[in-house]
Parts: sequence; structure tokens; C-alpha cells
Amino acid sequence: MSQDHDAAAAPYSDEAEQSVLGALLLDTGAAWDSVGDLLQEGDFYRREHQQIFAAVAKLAAASKPADIITVHQQLDAAGAAEAAGGMKYLNDLAQSVPSPRHARHYAEIVADHALRRAICSAAMEARALAFQPGDASATLDKVSSLFAVIEKRKCEVEPVPLSAALMDRRDHWQRLAEGSATPGIPTGFPTVDRALSGGLKPGTLIPLAARTSVGKTSLAAQIGINVARKGHTVLLLSQEMAVGELVDRLVANMGRVELSQLSTGTFEGTAWSGITDAVEEGRDLPFFLDDTPALTLSAIRSKARQTQRKRGLSLLIVDYLQLCAATGTHDKRHHQIEQISRGLKALAKELGITILLLSQLNRASTQRDEPQLTDLKESGAIEEDADVVILLQPKSRLPDGSLLVAAILAKNRQGRRTRVALAFRGEYQQWVESTVHLG
Repeated sequence: MSQDHDAAAAPYSDEAEQSVLGALLLDTGAAWDSVGDLLQEGDFYRREHQQIFAAVAKLAAASKPADIITVHQQLDAAGAAEAAGGMKYLNDLAQSVPSPRHARHYAEIVADHALRRAICSAAMEARALAFQPGDASATLDKVSSLFAVIEKRKCEVEPVPLSAALMDRRDHWQRLAEGSATPGIPTGFPTVDRALSGGLKPGTLIPLAARTSVGKTSLAAQIGINVARKGHTVLLLSQEMAVGELVDRLVANMGRVELSQLSTGTFEGTAWSGITDAVEEGRDLPFFLDDTPALTLSAIRSKARQTQRKRGLSLLIVDYLQLCAATGTHDKRHHQIEQISRGLKALAKELGITILLLSQLNRASTQRDEPQLTDLKESGAIEEDADVVILLQPKSRLPDGSLLVAAILAKNRQGRRTRVALAFRGEYQQWVESTVHLG
């Protein structure tokens, strides 16, 4: 049996690889159950080990026994028996394994070395990319993708038995009944929360779409404030407005100060008192702002993960989808939007957060009384990836001057589709539910 190779050449362990294969040859059933979910053919460094593992995997998939004889026959049928060392090497593997019962431990060593080799390979490829001409931001996206693939493989988990899942859910239901857990994070709009079966849920992607100047950014900020007031961390990525503009809108909302006064500096009445109240409240809110323009999916992931790691994260607001930049410059725009949308859904699941994704509606939506899912601009993938889709449609002016807006839950995996009447006071950037019947 050969010793571990020098890690500087390539991280791998001959002994671990041979021990895994020996265990499989001696006790295929138990050993395969122990390592089959952890290893793939490419995780073995030596080519002959890859060939032997592939032969065992093929026999196991066919529910056939894998021993020295059958594996040799499988290799011979594939024309790989001699290259894999022949019968003698298979016999050596079977006789030299310390203990078949420790197959999982040996497999973990093999998997660890495979991961290290993958990191080395990605690092070398990243270095080569760094020396190629072109946009550095696009290069960074490519490098991030290299390591994201490795991370995804590493994060794969074993299937959960129904019995264990039932026990977990029973405990969850018990906490809900006792009031020690909540079904979701409240948005601050009771009718919306009821439709969402309790509020915002981890792992969900919620597009909030409207035509321009309807107030989708303001509504998203209002939801963000409501969520932060409950102690949950919110990150707002604004690709259209600068942080200063966002702060003006947040202060108008929290302090009930007219936005026009904050914009011009002409303060009247109780404006300064409202500003003071908003500043005092804002100091304690876990609400974070970022106004980096033209964000790529990679950049969004990075900012979300960083916030998650440092402060925890419950709600990510992306304002807005059509302003996001794509990595590939040759794809059609609807393909680029599709890539971003699906990447954000994956990010929501990975981090266990809610992503509120602002989006535009196309011009066809103005030709109907209310918009439809097909009006989501540039990609039907948004509709497919979303757990909930909220479409905003302005209706009329109310007697107090506020704008009546229909919030249409056009898709709702968590509950029923419905329409909610909202009233928007533009001067204060405030949204509340309205008692007006939408008809």
C-alpha cells in the first residue's frame, strides 16, 4: 500500500482511497450505504481507483453484489480491467482494509482531499482568469462561480427521514400553539399577513411589481421598517436611489415629515420634532442600506452573505430587478433576467431569508384594469421562481388625498390569491391598509 502523496503535488490519500474500495469489495451492501451518498467517481485521485469505484457503483445501482470477481468482470467488460490493476490489485485492496466497518470514516478523508483538490484547481483557474483581458467585474463573477460550485457540493445534505421531519414539525406546531414561535415575520399589513399564512417566510422569493412612479420602492421600504421594528435585520439594495434619498424617504415615513421639506430644507411646523423622533428610532433599527448600482447576482450574494454572517439577515430587498447587471454579455436580456431571478430564489433558500424583489411591469399592463402575471417585464421566469407575486395597481384618490392602490397577490404558494386595498400618502411616504372596497 502506498503512502499519502505530498499535498504540494495534489492533496490525496492512497490509504484512504484503498480502504474505501477494500471495504466495498468485502461488504458491498453496508459499505455502499455508508459511502454512496458522500463520494463520486471523480473524488478519487488515482485513475484506477476511479474505475474500480465506477464498477462498484454500477453493480450497486443494478442491485448486484460487488466483490473481487464481479468487479473484475465489470471492469473487463468495460475494457478497464488491466488498467485498474487486474485481479491481483483487487485482491490486495480486499485484504488490506483495516476494517470495513470504518468505511464512512475513510470516505470522509477521501472527500476532504477531493474538496482540497477542487479548491486548488479553482484557485489556479481564478489566477489564469485574472490575467486575461476584459472587464474585471465580469472576471470576479466568473471566479465567484468557480467557488460557488464547490460550496454547493460541500453543502449537500442527506435526505431526511419522514419520521424525523414529522417530529421536527410537531415541535414547531407546539411552539406555534404556545406562542413561543411565529408563523412568519409580520409585514405590518394584517390582511397581507393573513394571506401569507402569518407573514414573510424564510427561503421565499417575493417579486413586488408595478409601473413606474406607483410607489413600489416606498412600499418595500415601509415593509422593511415594519420588519426591522420587530428586531429582524433588513438589507435594502437600492440601484436607483442614493442612500441620502432613501434616508429622506425613511425619515418622512418614521417621523411623519413631508418629503418636500426634507428635500428642500424648508422646515415648517413640527418638522424638526419629527426628524428628531425618526433619528432616535432609526439608531436602533437593524436596517442597512446599500446604493451600489448595477449589481450582479454574485455581488448581491456577497452582500447578503456578509450581512448574514455579521448581523444575521431576515429580509433582503432588491430594488430593482431590471437594473441588475448580468455576467454574460452575449445572452439575450430575458435570459439574463432569468438567471438572476433563479439565482435569487436559490439564495433565499440557502440563507433562509425572504427576498423582496422589486420589478417593473410592461406597458401592456396599462391596457387592462389590473395587471396580470404575464405583465412581469422581460421574463416569465420571475413568475416561475416566485413563491408570491404582488402586483400594484393605482385606483383613485381618496378624500384625504392619499392614493388608493390595489395590492394584487397574483400568485401565492402559501395561501390564497387575493386583493388588498392600500392607501399611500406620498408626502409622508406612508402606506396603510384601507377599508375602501376595491370592487
